[in-house]
Amino acid sequence: MGKKKKNWPLKILGLLFIVFMALYIASTSGYYESKIRDKVVLTEEGIKEFERKVQNGEDIDISSFLNQKRPDYSSYMSNLGDNLTSSLEVLVYDGAKFITDIMKSLF
Repeated sequence: MGKKKKNWPLKILGLLFIVFMALYIASTSGYYESKIRDKVVLTEEGIKEFERKVQNGEDIDISSFLNQKRPDYSSYMSNLGDNLTSSLEVLVYDGAKFITDIMKSLF
């Protein structure tokens, strides 16, 4: 039969597409937004104390009610992946819009 022709550029492109899809799904599923939201969620005790202070007419400082004990696990690579997927999302969206505009002008 003969040797199979190695098509390494196609394999690399396929691998990059899989990585892109994984990062895109993580971004759009709300993973990063939920991590940010968790940083500012009031705890149950904080809500009760806040309501008590409002009823008593005391001065309220919102920073004393925030749950700041959770560590930040974001890293350079996770931020890079999120920024990359956001940029690629814009690129794909603009590319698709450009192609549809061309198709509209032809027909």
